[in-house]
Amino acid sequence: MKISLKLALLCAATMFIRPSENSYALDNNSTSIKPYDKNPWYWQYHEKPVILRGGSNDDNPYQWEKEDLIKELDLLASVGGNYIRNTMSDRDEGNIYAFKKVGERTYDLYEWNEEYWNRLTVFLEETSKRDIIVQLTLWDQFDLGGSRWDHHPWNPERNVNMETGIWRDREDFYSTVDRNAQDELAFQKKYIDQLLSISLEYDNVLYNINNESSESIAWENFWANYVKNSAHKAGNKVCVTNMQLSATNAVRIVMSHGDLYDYVDISQINQDSKGARGPAHWDYLMFLRQKIASFGPIPMNNVKIYGATDGNKNYSAGSETEAIDRFWRDIFAGCASARFHRPSSPDRPWGSGLNERVQTNLKALGMFLKKFDIFAATPHNDLLSPRVSVPLMMEAYTIANIGHQYAIYFPQGRYKIDLDPWVFAEKLKLQWLDINDLQWSEPEIVEVQWDGSKHDWGFRGLITLETPSNRQCLALLEIIE
Repeated sequence: MKISLKLALLCAATMFIRPSENSYALDNNSTSIKPYDKNPWYWQYHEKPVILRGGSNDDNPYQWEKEDLIKELDLLASVGGNYIRNTMSDRDEGNIYAFKKVGERTYDLYEWNEEYWNRLTVFLEETSKRDIIVQLTLWDQFDLGGSRWDHHPWNPERNVNMETGIWRDREDFYSTVDRNAQDELAFQKKYIDQLLSISLEYDNVLYNINNESSESIAWENFWANYVKNSAHKAGNKVCVTNMQLSATNAVRIVMSHGDLYDYVDISQINQDSKGARGPAHWDYLMFLRQKIASFGPIPMNNVKIYGATDGNKNYSAGSETEAIDRFWRDIFAGCASARFHRPSSPDRPWGSGLNERVQTNLKALGMFLKKFDIFAATPHNDLLSPRVSVPLMMEAYTIANIGHQYAIYFPQGRYKIDLDPWVFAEKLKLQWLDINDLQWSEPEIVEVQWDGSKHDWGFRGLITLETPSNRQCLALLEIIE
């Protein structure tokens, strides 16, 4: 949705001025994406709480031709997706640059390639029409790495505006803030000003400074300030974060600079090499959630869940089955978003994109959210106890609104666990969701078995749950008596 703005971006100050104690007081449109008023672990959009979930087959879809883009967005929306990643990247085959080409291999940094910005406008317009939230990344370091630097307009040898040698490589480009190189920063600001003059017209955009940042905190904070001041001058409020190559560092930076950052992206938790698998992945999520809770609840986003076709050779990313389990663990851990990472190449796949298996799980999540009030619930694996001789082999993940609803996700396999509803309850309604078949079982009534008496030490209630098959599934229980 477009929002009314009076853009004054060219002279945006570099120090962020916090507008008021109510951080969204300047938001002229209450429909904008922002932390949920009643539970800031989550987002709200159009004044309603929303779980962001999705997958897509590229990380810079703004570069796509309109016809292909619309097909992808329609498919995403049709399976219940409402969340997409967009890096302002230009390194893939067929991508175009932001600047006007004035020679065989040279560009003018003062002149725009209008098609580039038209594509961004179309992308934001089409996502807005479908209520799809865009997590937009300003800078992608990989665009300027290695041989890509030799051909990029930012290379002084490839533009008519800068003296050769001012920027020798990507390290020079990303050191402008640390060096206080104002003449060089002016070119970068001009690009961001043009980007914001378009993106700030839309209320479905979340901002991320850098992709898998290895830049200085000064660089990250400078651009966070710049974006927020630009929005402030336009009478608006936007949400900003920065993505680190470590989920732990992402949380540390957000907690260290809480006046700048409104949410945290912990995507790197969702891969084998820098994250974890199985129960260790859940424990890592709980560890980060605990740290954030001490700071004050803010949304935890996962714009990338790694893991691709089972049997692939990319041991850094992990398998597709693990990616799907990570998707559900992220949701059951109280995260605000979960999106499957794009596939990159057949020989080294990083993600699953929006393939059929992803589509099925997005549909299943939609079915679950229709029955379960996730915005009133919190992660609660403390309610579970395994009924096996080797507890570490048991996988089950719980989110609950104690006294009302309980949901348990089971990965593929045979599992048997006990759930303690904690409150004094006698009967609950149980339904199983077969995720792959997209079918709910018929409701059944289960009774709580009480261990001991109310006056004994260790008195507890037990509901024994055994998965109906070895297929991926979830159980939903609701107290009725």
